[in-house]
Amino acid sequence: MDLRQFFGTLRRRWIFGVVTFLLGVAATVAVVFSMAPQYGSTAKIFISTPSGGSAEYAASFIVTQRVASYADLAVDPTVLAAAADRLSFPQTGEQLAGHISASVVTSTQTIQLDAKADTPERAQEMVGAVAEELTAVVKRLERPVASGENPAIAARIAGEPSLSSSPVSPNIPLNLGAGVLISLFVALTGALVRDLMDRTVKNRHDIERLTTAAILGTLPYNSEVKQEPLSAETGGSLAEAFRVLRTNLQFVKLDSDRRAILVSSALPNEGKTLVATNLALSMAQSGKSVLLIDSDMRNPNVAELLGLENAVGVMSVLVGRTSFEQALQTHVSGISFLGTGPMPPNPAEVLESQAMRDLIARARREFDIVIVDAPPMLPVADASILLTEVDGALLLVRHGSTTREQLRLALARIETVGGSLLGLVLNRTPRRATDMDSYGYGYGHGYGYGYATANAPKSSKDKDRAKDKARKAEPAAGDGRVGRRIKR
Repeated sequence: MDLRQFFGTLRRRWIFGVVTFLLGVAATVAVVFSMAPQYGSTAKIFISTPSGGSAEYAASFIVTQRVASYADLAVDPTVLAAAADRLSFPQTGEQLAGHISASVVTSTQTIQLDAKADTPERAQEMVGAVAEELTAVVKRLERPVASGENPAIAARIAGEPSLSSSPVSPNIPLNLGAGVLISLFVALTGALVRDLMDRTVKNRHDIERLTTAAILGTLPYNSEVKQEPLSAETGGSLAEAFRVLRTNLQFVKLDSDRRAILVSSALPNEGKTLVATNLALSMAQSGKSVLLIDSDMRNPNVAELLGLENAVGVMSVLVGRTSFEQALQTHVSGISFLGTGPMPPNPAEVLESQAMRDLIARARREFDIVIVDAPPMLPVADASILLTEVDGALLLVRHGSTTREQLRLALARIETVGGSLLGLVLNRTPRRATDMDSYGYGYGHGYGYGYATANAPKSSKDKDRAKDKARKAEPAAGDGRVGRRIKR
């Protein structure tokens, strides 16, 4: 992973990283300030050879080796148990072991004893008791065999144990600094791991690994879609993105004057109905005669979006209850709509019938563009059946929701039935996914969260200038630039 990929990952996962970092800092602060203060006391024991002894020279030679042994004896359970008996407060040797440490001062013959307790006085008493017991042990072990001789090695306490009213722990600046660094490390590592474990489609590179089909458009996320689902009529960045998609579709299969396009996705809830409906509205704005067919008989939603009726539709025509012309409804935008009609018990068999093939063939003869809102690819076989009756499929991929495996299976389903894939559309793309917008069909560059409000012209003249600029940015019908990008 290079630096560009690293920072790209952090940009995608910045919310996770920030939340993790803040939680880590909050936990550090809570732990540090909830810790009880500990006070320390130190005592030093000097190990020496008594002057004037006959064994002074030999003792001084081996005293440096003995110092380490006595430092180890200082925390021996037997020594600590005896030291605990010297204390004025109840304490066992095992409890004392958790408060006492011993070490040899480098390049000296001095043993340093350290004690920690919840009060300065207790720490001083603890370390003093251990120091006294250790000197007694050294005296006992170094007692000469012959009477009248001085011990070879002696231990003496160098001064009174220290007494300090300042706590030795917790070290608030050090602990807070360490906690912040650990939180930062966990946040960065967690963001990278989370991104590596994420199998959803997030950019054009994820799609390119699975197919060479063209990416015909990227549709930005818009929080106002639920309130205004027909975005192609209301204007804004999403409406412009649909115009880009419409323009790019004009250069797919250039030899076909009348085309039928199936809109589907790998799974439900990826926005295929919304895309199919708005694409039909955008097509109608270009002067084409457009028929929008809702073939999702298991979950029809187009009629509700358009504010039309779904009681009469495809099923009504297929069973002969009404004619094709009578089943059509006209929306105020100018598009014609054919709903599903009554829900059949066997949608797949209905869609596979000769009557359905005849209906689509007639629709293609009478309209410039036929857009079929089909069920999702993977759960049912309905969309696969319709693929053989249309010019091609427009496959919707939802940013951060559709996994690469689901997209691969949907592409395989299209190939298995011999269908044609016109291209893919990445839906609900956030503004940070700029690498997708800048590729090939890069007319959507800059669309994203807040575009319509933050960058919208404030005066009517500015709005008109922006619209004229957007129209000039669309290539004319004779311009071969988009065609070359598709071919590439």
